[in-house]
Amino acid sequence: MKKHSFVLLSFYSLFFFSCEKNISLDLPEPEVKLVVEGFIESGSFPYLFLTKNSAYYSTFSLLEINNNFVHGAIVKVFDGTDTVTLQEFIIDTAGVQISVYYSVGMIGQTNKTYSLHIEAEGMVVDAFTTIPPFVPLDSIWVVYNEKQEFPDKVKLMCRLNDPPQLGQYVRYFTKANSQGFLPGLNSVFDDAIINGTIFDFPLDKGYNRNDSIDFDSYGFFDKGDTITVKWCNIDKAHFNFWRTLEFSVGGQGSPFASPIKIKSNIIGGLGIWGGYASTFKTIIVPQ
Repeated sequence: MKKHSFVLLSFYSLFFFSCEKNISLDLPEPEVKLVVEGFIESGSFPYLFLTKNSAYYSTFSLLEINNNFVHGAIVKVFDGTDTVTLQEFIIDTAGVQISVYYSVGMIGQTNKTYSLHIEAEGMVVDAFTTIPPFVPLDSIWVVYNEKQEFPDKVKLMCRLNDPPQLGQYVRYFTKANSQGFLPGLNSVFDDAIINGTIFDFPLDKGYNRNDSIDFDSYGFFDKGDTITVKWCNIDKAHFNFWRTLEFSVGGQGSPFASPIKIKSNIIGGLGIWGGYASTFKTIIVPQ
């Protein structure tokens, strides 16, 4: 019996190995489109980065990254009353010529809709976004970590009094001490489940996407940290962009991940034009 099993196993091994075949995919070049990453925040001016898309398996060098930035574009923002033209400024960062468009002639306000119009390299894109009303956090506090291997870590807790109207959407960032504001791995929420309730929940520390993740300590702050939460109310289209993008990024590298189309509000292009109604809360964690 053992002999027959061995022969059968050998047969199946030979069968599967003999069926291996190298597959070469000749993917067509994608249609060239403008890619927008633009925002307007309450109390601040509109700004955006404008690039072009590239092939999925393309290589990246400093020259290719520089060539992806779009220069000399006509970029206009209309708030229902006034129109401003965003000016282009070049920032040289480690050999990369980063192009940013902005204007100090318009300041974001809640309950306003902002239309975006761009003309560049024979392409035209349009978008609009709304800065919704403020729905700030009620309070924030910390709880101490129960994992003994991280005795100096704390978890940030928040309380939100959600309005009775369904359809609140949020993106958050955190800042620890002098670092910049960073979003969490899952940085957007809606009130589909908690609508109209007073809700307590933990909030992960923001994470730099260029860093590797230690999932054992991910999300925790340190004792002695000065923590600031940037709590941003956003509209539904803005929420859908980050929700689908973060879901897609979370599934990268997994052969079992379902493909997902990132939802954009850019008509004729790719990316996001988003408004933020931002409020802030700060706490100092005792040593």
